[in-house]
Amino acid sequence: MPTTSTYRLALSLVCAAWLSCAASSASATPITKQLDVSVYQLCNTLGDCASTGPAGNAYYADATNKIWAQAGIRVTFNFVKAIVSDQFYDIGDTAGDTFDDLYNSVFPGMAGLNHSTVDMFLVNSYAGAYGVGYDSAGGLIMSMSDIQSFDCNGAAGCTGRIDTLAHEIGHNLGLVPENFPDYAGAEDPGHSLDPSTLMASGGVRNVPTTLADIRPDGLGYGWLPQHHIDHALQSTLLRDVSPIPEPSTYLLMGLGLAALTGIRRRH
Repeated sequence: MPTTSTYRLALSLVCAAWLSCAASSASATPITKQLDVSVYQLCNTLGDCASTGPAGNAYYADATNKIWAQAGIRVTFNFVKAIVSDQFYDIGDTAGDTFDDLYNSVFPGMAGLNHSTVDMFLVNSYAGAYGVGYDSAGGLIMSMSDIQSFDCNGAAGCTGRIDTLAHEIGHNLGLVPENFPDYAGAEDPGHSLDPSTLMASGGVRNVPTTLADIRPDGLGYGWLPQHHIDHALQSTLLRDVSPIPEPSTYLLMGLGLAALTGIRRRH
């Protein structure tokens, strides 16, 4: 015969799930938008292929999603294919060796970048930079090997400059200077002046070492101010998704219902 305390425990788990859901709604932004990124990996004729990022965290998906969760945006990655090209394996931003040249070699006849999908090209190195995102258009070119070379000044747990892709996605989503008073104007027209924000330039931005440094935790880096969020959510690159509860909510609810079911069967 189940005891009163057993009933109370089972009911408390169910109630905790509902309370967790309510608390999540009050304190965390529900995921209502999705950005789908199609991935193209450059390889050379020797069989070497551009890095996809650290083991177990391809494309720095964990940091990218934690940062963009502030805006209720989930980022997914769909690997499309590898492209063998000695010309574009290392890209130098010189004549015949630019992003547009690469893009047009994969999508011949396309008039400019898409405004409804995002195509990301992984290269071995990119003109001494980590990557670039094209303003208000669906184009990314990233060197994950360069990103991984960033050592966080020797800080423990560093796997590279983990916020870079999230930053470049911000440019894709329209975070461009003419819309924001916190951008630098003539001094640095493409970036925010606030080093705590995601859209500050790489030279001044506070870089998270691990996920624990990313807002809302720890040092609060990778911050997206509300006016940046409001503008990004207008991008045609995003699609609507149904709000997604936190995984912990499902776990608590499942434990509580399982306990109640077991009690009823024994009774």
